[in-house]
Amino acid sequence: MLRELFPLLTALTVAAVVYIMRERRSRRMRIAPARPDLTMREVSDAPALREIERAALATDDPRVALRRAAIDNAVAVLYLETIAECGVENTGELLRAHNEIWRALRQYLRLKYDDAVPDDWFDHFTGVARPYIWEKVRFTREFALHLDEGAERYARIYDELLQELLQEALAAPQKKSFVPPDFSHS
Repeated sequence: MLRELFPLLTALTVAAVVYIMRERRSRRMRIAPARPDLTMREVSDAPALREIERAALATDDPRVALRRAAIDNAVAVLYLETIAECGVENTGELLRAHNEIWRALRQYLRLKYDDAVPDDWFDHFTGVARPYIWEKVRFTREFALHLDEGAERYARIYDELLQELLQEALAAPQKKSFVPPDFSHS
């Protein structure tokens, strides 16, 4: 008798496990903003952020416009960090300002649009863009110092790579996690 029930019990157990896994994934991927009525004033009083919010709300898709603003400020931070590593001084104040802006935008996106999870579009973008920007600055500097046309071409290639990466980040679905980039071979 038990021998006949064993396949049935196995099938029911597998079905229950699959159901539980699907429900967990469904809950994790469900878009459920914590505060859909949030305004930027509640996150920060910075006039620059209120202006970004005003411009974003005037577009067809405010979430994408806010993503672009967060990425633009993160790119500014990456450039400023790279330029500071090259020995340029007085980048600290700008660096702090852009850092505050992208952090506030990320918090706003998380609360209002449920658009921020670990290893998401933003983390993927900044992780991949950092070495691109470092190389672009290096080639641009080489071109400026030595008028090396090859360096200029490489700098343009990195511009194109950054644009492709930007389009990918803007089009990424909400709550999608990316595999962190592995630059150990470079």
